[in-house]
Amino acid sequence: MRKDVAVGLDIGTGGARALAMDLSGAVVAGGRADLPPEAVFVDGPRVEQEPRAWTTAAQAALRELTDKLRNEYAIIALSIDATSGTFLLADENNQPLTRGLMYNDLRAAEEAPEAAEALHDVLGPYGITIAGSFALPKIMHLARTQAETFARCRRIVHQTDWIAGMLCGRYDITDISTALKTGADPGKLAWPAAISGRLGISSDLLPQIVLPGMVIGEVTAEAAKLTGLPKRTPVVSGCTDGTAGCLASGAKAAGDLNVTLGTTLVFKAVAERPLLDPAGAVYNHRHPAGGYLPGAASSTGGEWVTQYFANANLDELGDQADGLLPTGRLAYPLVKKGERFPFACPTAKGFGMEEIDDPVSRFAAGCEGTAFVERMSIEGFAGLGLSIGDTVYATGGGTAGRTWLRIRSAVNRRVYAVPEQPECAAGATVLAATPYFGDCGKAIAAMVRIGRRVEPEPALADAYDREYARFVDELGKRGYR
Repeated sequence: MRKDVAVGLDIGTGGARALAMDLSGAVVAGGRADLPPEAVFVDGPRVEQEPRAWTTAAQAALRELTDKLRNEYAIIALSIDATSGTFLLADENNQPLTRGLMYNDLRAAEEAPEAAEALHDVLGPYGITIAGSFALPKIMHLARTQAETFARCRRIVHQTDWIAGMLCGRYDITDISTALKTGADPGKLAWPAAISGRLGISSDLLPQIVLPGMVIGEVTAEAAKLTGLPKRTPVVSGCTDGTAGCLASGAKAAGDLNVTLGTTLVFKAVAERPLLDPAGAVYNHRHPAGGYLPGAASSTGGEWVTQYFANANLDELGDQADGLLPTGRLAYPLVKKGERFPFACPTAKGFGMEEIDDPVSRFAAGCEGTAFVERMSIEGFAGLGLSIGDTVYATGGGTAGRTWLRIRSAVNRRVYAVPEQPECAAGATVLAATPYFGDCGKAIAAMVRIGRRVEPEPALADAYDREYARFVDELGKRGYR
């Protein structure tokens, strides 16, 4: 009897990554394909990629995966995640009229305020403000600056939907996390009337919206030949890369929190209802299970590591720093001017790092300062009405070092759980298995394996309570909060 596996496909900035996992979360096979340099086009604020290169990379990654799967495995479904806000215009035959306009394309700065005003009443309750990087103002820009091309457009296709269309032939359906930056109403799973009524973008061009984790089609005979996937394999609605990363973390129930520590701290919590933030720092995606993913991003994170320790052995530094805790040094390791969360202060500047000469002490103090910002952020969620649970599901480069996790666990008095497979493709795999389990939460519980758990040390936590109070007081003295 063949063993069931689900397949996730991640379409990232640099290429495609396919992953097959069994229904207990064990990785069975993988595949990868990079985009060629000639598929990427950058011209000032314009950042584009060739959609057919996405197709080629996706097919190659899937072909590598299916070649590795032996006959004892049966693929039950596939799902896709891709970059948020990336899209193209397609004609009546689902052929590209434009290159893919990427999530970081900023050509539509002039259209963004108009779009934000038109959709404020609809999106404001979810903490969403249309920005220049969003898809919607760029669609407006194309309609106004490339009128002849736009007149030939019959469908606006997001990056996730483009790959799904290649696999199952349906280019007319999208998921709500992917549609968010095109102006979709996350509560109603619908396109606001203002998009057509005030902004002039016909609703006929926009896809149907569903939650992630729904069966939307089956692999066609042509796609089966190109990828090695079995014909009629169910294709499940996907999500953005950010949402996929949260699913891969293990966060699944109301009050769960995923914190990704990379260049910045990025927070995604699970909630039954939207979390309303008067300051506008928290925005709300929909959760595939039907609730919400209130999220926010700090300006503080791990960027200081690159600034001060670009060529250092971080494992060695961490081991040495472990014996210095707590350091008693106050450091706010913000690299660039301005903080956005857990407090909004455009004039905020980092402090304390330059005054520490010893590199080991500086490294330890930077880890502590980042953990203090993380604690303030968690308290910020609580202040808005969402009580965070006893476990933080930690992802990102900041999970690699034992010392930093030890600091974060003690500062926040929480268990830090690090998944074995934190990559976005693993989150897409969870979505692919959601119809099998009947619920996204059940799929996460079954398939996300926690590789490490770090428990808070009571004595260190007590010491950090005092240091945290000093940190908050110093921020107040400087007028940052």
